[in-house]
Amino acid sequence: MERELEQMRESLRQANLMIDLLCNIINFRSGESGTFITHTRTITELLLTELARRTDRYGLTRADIERIGMASAIHDVGKTAVASEILNKPGKLKPEEYSVMKDHAMIGANMVRELPFPMEEPLIKTAYEICRWHHERYDGSGYPDGLKGEEIPISAQAVALADVYDALTGERIYKKAYPHAEAVRMLVNGEAGAFNPLLLESLDAIAPQLAGALRVDAME
Repeated sequence: MERELEQMRESLRQANLMIDLLCNIINFRSGESGTFITHTRTITELLLTELARRTDRYGLTRADIERIGMASAIHDVGKTAVASEILNKPGKLKPEEYSVMKDHAMIGANMVRELPFPMEEPLIKTAYEICRWHHERYDGSGYPDGLKGEEIPISAQAVALADVYDALTGERIYKKAYPHAEAVRMLVNGEAGAFNPLLLESLDAIAPQLAGALRVDAME
């Protein structure tokens, strides 16, 4: 038993190392700091922990939450295939450039599909869901497939909300950062896209914890 546990720990360590490597490649290409990836994982896990506390609708276990958090780190891996002049453009993207940028969701999903592992492997399946559907929106207005409501896997729903929250509170090449409280308010009020109401309730509930965990500006 002890040997099996040690093998499981080693497998998890290697998986984390590989994800860290991929994250560094993504960050290098996109010009974003390493904290972006760390934040997305932290937000995702806090959101899902609170969601599981509020409802058993999704049957989330601690292992599920940790797996989703781990897979969330490579949600933007498809951006490695987007041209630098589009990926790092300081101004607003033209319609044709935005169309190219949106391709990163399917590109990332295809990258995961082409890995030499069975798609039935839980981590691979979760990573695929997140890469492909983290830009879907609860009202069907997202991409690439226009999924609506619970058609979107809860893994992708959580990462989508975490991704937008972090984009709002983080400074980007094309925008200044919003304060934490304003970002939460915008999301809860539907000003930054349509998300699962239960996830929004969870976000609102963990807002103080989130500000402390990420050390973001909590000013009004």
